[in-house]
Amino acid sequence: MKRLLVMLGISLLVAGVFLPLYSEARIPTSGQVQGLDQELIRDVQRQLKGLGFNPGAVDGNYGEQTAAALRAYQQAYRLPVTGRLDEATVRSLLPERFEASRAPFEASRAPIDLSNREVIRPAQQQLKALGFNPGAVDGNFGSQTAAALRAYQHAYRLQDTGKLDEVTLRSLLPEQVSTSPAPIDSSDRKLISRVQIQLRTLGFDPGAVDGDIGQQTEAALQAYQHANRLPETGRLDEVTLLSLLPQMRQGALR
Repeated sequence: MKRLLVMLGISLLVAGVFLPLYSEARIPTSGQVQGLDQELIRDVQRQLKGLGFNPGAVDGNYGEQTAAALRAYQQAYRLPVTGRLDEATVRSLLPERFEASRAPFEASRAPIDLSNREVIRPAQQQLKALGFNPGAVDGNFGSQTAAALRAYQHAYRLQDTGKLDEVTLRSLLPEQVSTSPAPIDSSDRKLISRVQIQLRTLGFDPGAVDGDIGQQTEAALQAYQHANRLPETGRLDEVTLLSLLPQMRQGALR
């Protein structure tokens, strides 16, 4: 009887130690990334560390320090702060894992021809004027220009790739882009409500969160566009949407 009680006690102790670890490693959450494994977690940890968010050991194990680093990343990049590795977070952290699935805004993120010095030189001049040092203003897109562009993108809520895509060019040099950004369907009340919530969260009052773009929402959009160097139209176009709702940068329409 005594031996049975000892064995039962050991079994409960083992279960108490390993079950929470197993549960944490699986990251049970709605919308979690499918096929979550140590290789993916290791890539995430490596990327977090590279971006200045300390996940602890890069070992493919999802522990408390990795969760804390993930929460800090999510907060910094305006994602839902859950500390869980969901699809939207992986899309933001490791966009190359989703290159196979074309995003609805793919054309807007297409890179500009970097051999075009007549575009690169004005971009460098503008970066320098705004306090982002691109190095020599010579029309050559080198590593220092890429670093300056990445810093600009981060500061103005653009996807910080260090690449000069159309979305970044519209923000940096709006006069260089002759076409207007594509409008967003304003009849999508769910999307408009999300935009209104985000505007309010960021300090731009859209009025009632009702899914309708009225005068107050337009004024809030225009103020947001002004603050983030976007075309000040007061309309919800795809460039503004890509800036306002970061989780849509990889095409994750939820």
